[in-house]
Amino acid sequence: MLKMNFKALVILLCTLSFASIASTLQGHIDEARTISDYQERYKYLTNIDKRLIESASFAERLSFNVRLIHVHIHLGQFQQAQNIVEELESSPKYKSDSSIYSELYLVKARLAYSANKLESAIHLSQQNVALFQRLQLTDYEIDAVASLVSAYHNAGEYQAALNLLEVYIHDNNRELSLKQKEMLYHGYSRNLEQLDRLTLALEYKLKRREVIKQMSPSISLQAGISYSIAQSYLDLEQYEKAKSEFITALSFDKQTGSLSDIGHSLVKLSQCEYGLKNYPASLAYAQEAKQVFASYNSTRNTAWANHNIAINLLEIDKPDQALSIEKQVLIELKQDDHLYIDVLLTLAKLYIGSTEHEQAKHYAEQAYQLSKQKNKLQKQIIALEHLITVTEKQADYKQALSYQRAITELEKGFARNNYNHRLAELQNSIAMRDRDLAIQDLKLQDNEKSQAIAAQRQAILYSVLLFSLLLAAMGIALLRIRQRKQLIEQRRNYLDKQISQRSKLLSQVAHELSGPLTGLRLHLETLQAGLTQFNELTYEKLNQKITDMATLVTDLNKISLLEQSSFQLNVTTVNAAEYFQSLHADMLIQLE
Repeated sequence: MLKMNFKALVILLCTLSFASIASTLQGHIDEARTISDYQERYKYLTNIDKRLIESASFAERLSFNVRLIHVHIHLGQFQQAQNIVEELESSPKYKSDSSIYSELYLVKARLAYSANKLESAIHLSQQNVALFQRLQLTDYEIDAVASLVSAYHNAGEYQAALNLLEVYIHDNNRELSLKQKEMLYHGYSRNLEQLDRLTLALEYKLKRREVIKQMSPSISLQAGISYSIAQSYLDLEQYEKAKSEFITALSFDKQTGSLSDIGHSLVKLSQCEYGLKNYPASLAYAQEAKQVFASYNSTRNTAWANHNIAINLLEIDKPDQALSIEKQVLIELKQDDHLYIDVLLTLAKLYIGSTEHEQAKHYAEQAYQLSKQKNKLQKQIIALEHLITVTEKQADYKQALSYQRAITELEKGFARNNYNHRLAELQNSIAMRDRDLAIQDLKLQDNEKSQAIAAQRQAILYSVLLFSLLLAAMGIALLRIRQRKQLIEQRRNYLDKQISQRSKLLSQVAHELSGPLTGLRLHLETLQAGLTQFNELTYEKLNQKITDMATLVTDLNKISLLEQSSFQLNVTTVNAAEYFQSLHADMLIQLE
């Protein structure tokens, strides 16, 4: 018995093992994508049965590796991600222009962007856009465009990003899915705010939030839109609104476990507190962000956190510490125009507070030139304001006036450009609204046609149903008529049978009645003729005949009840020999 149980256990374990191997790798990949925490997602992916991975199709194995690369990127493990990319590219099957490798091409560009290799990210994304256009892979093309826009953004190529996006957003002949609209609106708003078109940027972010509400958004996507809208409120100096949105974003980021996103939200909260003049809280957020960025060796983001630490140290009267940090940040961010200008402006402000006015002027001029090169009007104005402060301290009022005139021209140009941009955007918005209304009108017409067809079909259905009911009613009526005919026929047959039976019974009774009647008549005739004597025996015979006749008359009366249910026919069995002997005796008596 024990041996049999052990054998059954072995079979069960083997069955479970084979069932595990039989489950598809793609099913595990899909399950992993539902896990918000990237640390947990990494554990899940790395715990998948190796035999299952080896036995999977090539496409599934490739998809598995791409998902693993994405997780490494989110966890800041860029070298591990790069190792997987190189391993896949070294495969004999690898091709640089095959649709099966589309996800790998996209993740390579994403890896370069996340590792701050912006030139490589731009080059790879441009290649991807061209390839997917040629292969007519529209979904992948939009993904590649979004990746290229992000790379342009961090490289300071804001107008290039906007030009690219407008081709896709404002193309009336292009149908975009909700997910594609969400990605393009995200890139458009990010680059608008870098060119100081803050109100329009916020509008597109709010549009993006409405699109996201129509989707089934992941936690990371909800975090992203909260972060994005918060950034616009921050740029518009609505610090309380910005702080509320960043706190929401941070709570989502902690659920995903993405260190990069957590660090970004902490830095932005630092900037909100800085705007609210809560410098100790701002400093604490910046220091916490630095620890997060340092945990996965992100040099660029650590420098960004240090910059926020420096500006807070400056506000709490620790300029020496701030200056030391900003000089180091300047070295680390030399290739990052996105933050480099902010650091130059902070250094200029630090030196303005000291006696080294030439250094302040040097950094302010650098910030001005770089801002002018990147077409960042607000940064140009701040740089010129620093230059005015320096030249006033140097008593160079003529130069200060020149800088003030430059600010005036910039503000006028900014207002004019902002007006022109706003007008163009409103016109484009009206055109898009008209297009949307036209599409809705067509949809309404289609809906009306559909409703008319549906009503017609419903009318036909009702007609068929009514006709069917009518046929059913006629069928039931015919069936009842047939049943009634059958019942009448049965009744007629029954009555015929009853009449026949009554006639037969009447005939029999009449025949039976004739016997006693004849006997009685003969007795009476013999008595009348004096042939017999009236004695007791004769009396009994006559009485018997009369009794028999009375019985037969009663039978006639009962025969009249034949058609009623109360009729009963009682048949008595008699001995034929005795009956005939009795009849013979009667005849003899009559003859005597």
